Amino acid sequence: LFQLFEVRPVWSRNAVKANISVHPDKLKVLLPYLAYYMLTGPWRSLWVRFGYDPRKHPEAKIYQVLDFRIRCGMKYGYAATDMPVKAKRSTYNYSLPITVKKQGSHTVSVHDLKQGLGSAGTSGAKKPPSSRYKLKESIYIFREGALPPYRQMFYQLCDLNVESLQKIIHRNDGTESECTERDGWCLAKTSDDLRDSMSLMIKQIIRSTRPALFSNTTSTEDSKEQLAYESGEDEDDEEEEEEEFKPSDGSENEMETEILDYV
Repeated sequence: LFQLFEVRPVWSRNAVKANISVHPDKLKVLLPYLAYYMLTGPWRSLWVRFGYDPRKHPEAKIYQVLDFRIRCGMKYGYAATDMPVKAKRSTYNYSLPITVKKQGSHTVSVHDLKQGLGSAGTSGAKKPPSSRYKLKESIYIFREGALPPYRQMFYQLCDLNVESLQKIIHRNDGTESECTERDGWCLAKTSDDLRDSMSLMIKQIIRSTRPALFSNTTSTEDSKEQLAYESGEDEDDEEEEEEEFKPSDGSENEMETEILDYV
């Protein structure tokens, strides 16, 4: 964990869990020893290495967070039920990032907490310690041609692994003058431009896998104009359409902006 923060000063918890295998309850104890948690601003819900202030370093813009939600509904040509993507986490199922949960179905033993500290007591594990608690890369990396695992995702800008998206992020390289609360070190409305581009990519994926959904829709150019115009997420409508989903322990999305309301 110390080596991860040496390589990169800002991490989401899911990104950490995708790079090292550690018991979730153990990670909640270890993270506060190495980093502090940001509640607001462009790096909200991320863990920042002690001694590093991203508001003072323009190069830290690549670590900013992007709240992305897959747009769905009749106006986009497909509904939430047409996608094999799970709904976002409910606010009621959220806990603070350093809270250790007590689960009735599984009691955390000393054996579980000691995993990763040594080789003793690992022979009876069902899965190798190297991958037992490790998450897939898709939990924090966005790639072209692949659907996100959840309808609401929180990506760091450096984890948007698409060349066109990186060009949007780096448009003002070398000319950053002020770190703002909304856009950080990026140009104004950079997040909106990224969401529009990502939404078009996802629509193309769904169009290729389920062309029947778009048989009566408008042309691609009309769709692009519509997506560019509708930069908002229509959160109220989306909340009503989405079913409440409680993910499993190994795939939970910890990066939730609803923590602000919860606190």
